[in-house]
Amino acid sequence: MSDFAVPADAQHHTRLLPSHLAGNGGRGRYVLLPGDPSRARRLSEMFDGVTVVDNPRNHTAYLGTLPARDGGPPIDVAAVATGMGPGSAEVIVHEVIAAGGRRLLRVGSCGSLSRQVRPGQVVVVSGAVRDEQASRHYAPVELPAVADHRVVAAMSAGARAAGLGADCFVGLCHTKASLFAREFGAGPAGEANRAYQAWLSRAGVIASEMEASVLFILATAMSADGVRSLDGGDQRIQAGCVLAVYGGDDSHMKLDPALVALSEERAAAVVREGLYAWAAADRA
Repeated sequence: MSDFAVPADAQHHTRLLPSHLAGNGGRGRYVLLPGDPSRARRLSEMFDGVTVVDNPRNHTAYLGTLPARDGGPPIDVAAVATGMGPGSAEVIVHEVIAAGGRRLLRVGSCGSLSRQVRPGQVVVVSGAVRDEQASRHYAPVELPAVADHRVVAAMSAGARAAGLGADCFVGLCHTKASLFAREFGAGPAGEANRAYQAWLSRAGVIASEMEASVLFILATAMSADGVRSLDGGDQRIQAGCVLAVYGGDDSHMKLDPALVALSEERAAAVVREGLYAWAAADRA
């Protein structure tokens, strides 16, 4: 929709319609949610038959399929950039869910908070520290921000299938609203912020980024009417997160372009293989 005409039932910021996110036998598309618009475009390069849904705010949606494999059907997928930070992520994730998205995967980048997790590697997020305000308007801070266990299992299987088991870690991330102050100690509260980051690291948090907790809380809060028993099916939104590790705990935004490219390549491979595992589990 290059003229940005807005159908009556389209979402305001993304222009997404329920028909855009339909597919996969009623489960809907698997929606990849990078922060960076250029990463959304790069992820779409692994799709077949791409259709582009434009909008004035540069949150372009790319719709397509992954080829059939192992006797299964092609997988309907999409990529939409959330923009940078929790406030922008809240808007886009809300609209994706409102348009019918029920399988959501953030594909982002992070800095490491662990000496074991190095630039060029990948993190599959199991849960997030809610060090931002956006998700608190949906649920109190005591409600944990957790990835769906099925998505964690699928992306972990994807890492192994891609031959990246040794370079992929599963663990907690820190979601923040401030990059330079909170993570790198800029400004007058720098000493306190650096101490906070060190505290998280000692507590076992392995990565720091800016959107995951918002995704996880929206998926939980907007699925409240979809609770089902183990044997009764489950209509809840499934959300997860895969992060390319750009910097170490001592990088301070002095990033190695070769390691950034390597981490992006590896994260994309984990996501691709993970989507096949996720779709197979859904069909089962």
